[in-house]
Amino acid sequence: MATYCVTFRIADKTVGGKSYADRRQSLIDNTRTDDLGYWDEPTSFLLVESGLDTTRFAKKACAGLSVADDLLFVFDPSDRSACYFGAVESVDVLRSFFRQLKKVP
Repeated sequence: MATYCVTFRIADKTVGGKSYADRRQSLIDNTRTDDLGYWDEPTSFLLVESGLDTTRFAKKACAGLSVADDLLFVFDPSDRSACYFGAVESVDVLRSFFRQLKKVP
């Protein structure tokens, strides 16, 4: 079991027929597992427990998001593994914090 920090930015526009609200709900549904820890009070940050490794969790989380318009960053504070998806402009800066940073499709 791992605990993930998830932060995201979802563009406030309709992409591929999905509104901001549709894509945000998709992210919530993709990251939540019944009976495991989940905190979502901030508007763009989640704390999530999952049995998946970091890469598989990130791939599942970003399903339904727009690679051109949205952004997702996931990291496991226990082993510092990290993945990103989408419109990240400063990958080099992010990588300076997380040396083994992976991009997920």
